[in-house]
Amino acid sequence: MELPHYNRAMSVVGIPRALLYHRYGRFWQAYLAGLGFEVKVSSRTTKRTLEDGLGKVSSEVCLPIKIVAGHIEELKDSVDYLFLPRLVWMRDQLYACPKMIGIPDLARINVPKSCKVIAPMIKGDFVLPHLRAGMELTHNPIRVWNAWLKARHELKVRTELPDFPPDVRKVALVSHFYNLGDQYVAQDILDTLTEAGLRIYSKEDLPATVLAGDEGLAGSIRWVYERELYNAFRFYSDKVDGICAVVSFGCGPDSLVTELMRQEARSMKVPFTQLVIDEHTGKAGIVTRLEAFAELVRKHKTAG
Repeated sequence: MELPHYNRAMSVVGIPRALLYHRYGRFWQAYLAGLGFEVKVSSRTTKRTLEDGLGKVSSEVCLPIKIVAGHIEELKDSVDYLFLPRLVWMRDQLYACPKMIGIPDLARINVPKSCKVIAPMIKGDFVLPHLRAGMELTHNPIRVWNAWLKARHELKVRTELPDFPPDVRKVALVSHFYNLGDQYVAQDILDTLTEAGLRIYSKEDLPATVLAGDEGLAGSIRWVYERELYNAFRFYSDKVDGICAVVSFGCGPDSLVTELMRQEARSMKVPFTQLVIDEHTGKAGIVTRLEAFAELVRKHKTAG
């Protein structure tokens, strides 16, 4: 079987539409296109995507890992490269989930030899690993630098806080960006809360300066995305009428941080509910739970 060639015109690079894609996907697409590659992003998650992923990973891993495995399965036979950055840690040596760190290894086990996995390792610095990956793909430093300069504008940095109008019912939907960014996972949740007349805020509505803060208990949380969850909870706790945490079944860090949120919400008398999602989660159960939560929010708002 023919191996991919670095200099072949318009080789195809695949990006799974899962996990980190939901934060960095637009940048990756622009960067890889700027390097001269055709970029293929996997389709939106469906039941078939999840079923394909279930056959490639242990049943004990969380839903986002099962989903990304399904996206890799979709791409593996139709691309020359898979682009899967390995995020080990970000600022202040806050680590990602070990299962997330291992995604490139999962891909290498399951893709054919004709598909090369490009996995720049991110340890604090975001720029240099991407430049190295560009050189691995093109061996052309000028093209790599120009592609970076053009694509970096897609790394949008939020600086402003959201507004909180007093005349509407407001809820914070506290979950990882890769859960809320996946339509298959989040659509029923978003639709139910919206149809209940609630304005939804997520942690993606907050600046990085808020999400990365290390004040108080947040400084003891050493997982990068769990610290974001907790800081979003703390920020919203006195500004909204209720908080809904959406976490993945089997995720230890999520479970621990959510329990901290629950205890603090109880002490502050803020309506709080938790949705635990996995491949068996059905729409009826989600709707019933969220409708009850919306009613609790309405009563709390009226009483306040």
